[in-house]
Amino acid sequence: MNMTLFTGILIVLQIICFLAGKRASKNLQNQKDYFLAGKDVQFFPLLMTFVATQIGGGLVLGSAEEAYRFGWTVLFYPLGACLGFVLLAMGIGKKLAQFQVSTVAQLFEVVYQSRMLKQIASLLSILSLFMILVAQVIASKKFMVSLGFDQTAFFIAFWVVVVIYTVMGGLKAVVSIDIIQALFFMLIFSLGFGYVLYASDFSFASTLQSGMSGEAFEFNASKLSGWLLMPLLFMVIEQDMAQRCFAAQSPRVVTRAAACAAFCTLAICIIPVFLGVLGKQAGIEVPAGSSVFMDVAQALTTPALSAFLGCAVLMAIISTAISLLNAVSSNLTQDFDFSLVQKLRSVTGSRWMTAGIGVLAVGGSFYFGEIVDLLIQSYELSVCCLFVPVFAALFKAKGNTVSAGLAMAFGGMGFVLFRVWEVEFPREILSIFLSAAGYGLGEAWLSLKARSSEKAAMTCE
Repeated sequence: MNMTLFTGILIVLQIICFLAGKRASKNLQNQKDYFLAGKDVQFFPLLMTFVATQIGGGLVLGSAEEAYRFGWTVLFYPLGACLGFVLLAMGIGKKLAQFQVSTVAQLFEVVYQSRMLKQIASLLSILSLFMILVAQVIASKKFMVSLGFDQTAFFIAFWVVVVIYTVMGGLKAVVSIDIIQALFFMLIFSLGFGYVLYASDFSFASTLQSGMSGEAFEFNASKLSGWLLMPLLFMVIEQDMAQRCFAAQSPRVVTRAAACAAFCTLAICIIPVFLGVLGKQAGIEVPAGSSVFMDVAQALTTPALSAFLGCAVLMAIISTAISLLNAVSSNLTQDFDFSLVQKLRSVTGSRWMTAGIGVLAVGGSFYFGEIVDLLIQSYELSVCCLFVPVFAALFKAKGNTVSAGLAMAFGGMGFVLFRVWEVEFPREILSIFLSAAGYGLGEAWLSLKARSSEKAAMTCE
């Protein structure tokens, strides 16, 4: 890799992102501006921020790493995110955009009339999003190691810079920076893919065949459901995605942007999976702790193109991370009534909250190693507890508090139970069924209660 070129590109991109964040920070008057960009995000910015939010360390470095081990089957993982966009485009995103809320957790207060359930849902959202944020930081660490930057001080300094331009303008800044970063990594990944196909001795067809037969891989239904189902369902309850739906100019804009984002995400995510499979087929050795994507890219492309690809990976990681930072801060400052949080309900307070979350994420990255597994567990926890009541809330103007509470409790029990008790059927699906059963019990109890009241009233008459 041409390190001089890489450093120059990175500096220019960071300056551009900083200036975009600074420009977006003007005229921020309240939390609606900071967390919802004034509810005026139009089609193209929404499309770019959708893509930038989903294509991060997991879908680039994580997918390449898993494809190097398991072949093209790993494509089910990014396919889950793509189908999630399809789900949003089919009407879910439109329904989310129609709610006058700022967080997914607030649906529990608006629909189910329960502040306690709102706060529990918010805590689950914060935990999941924070762990996903940690996964992005881990991805950046792998990236730096692959380039020879293995010094802790450099790693921390890099993230300090990212946090600084993230906190300045809130969601307005995030969307502006996402446009820059998404356009850059989409272009560079496409150029890299084209170059490898043109210059290498391996055809796409041979790589596809090799990746399907690859090294021994036990086709595990539970693993497959985790790769495909969890990202798909998480899309409905994911705060950073819902936040963009809430901030859109109109529900129609959400539908169009989500449909286009599904296509763009799948097209881009084929590239890291392809490089992972090709790296294995070509016999490229990847040192322990290094990045499959970067090692294969450096082996099969020119030093100059490797420099651009390195920067593109970094932009993909940052684009997801800054969205998560803003989303977690949104949950913390808007879903709780603690005195400290009340004081932070201002643009300045929200900036400090976002900065603190970034510091904690960097610290947490030193305790985890696997990117994709960490992401999947984060998806699963929230999906098991929240998917059923949130999905039901989209179709009911007034819900039953007991139903929502039982759905969350039963889903949480399933998440724990099916890790202790081994079953043949995928545990994620069983946990969701258990959550749905809890919701159904609540509805049955409400129906019986209503009938008892009617009989009592008739008896009195």
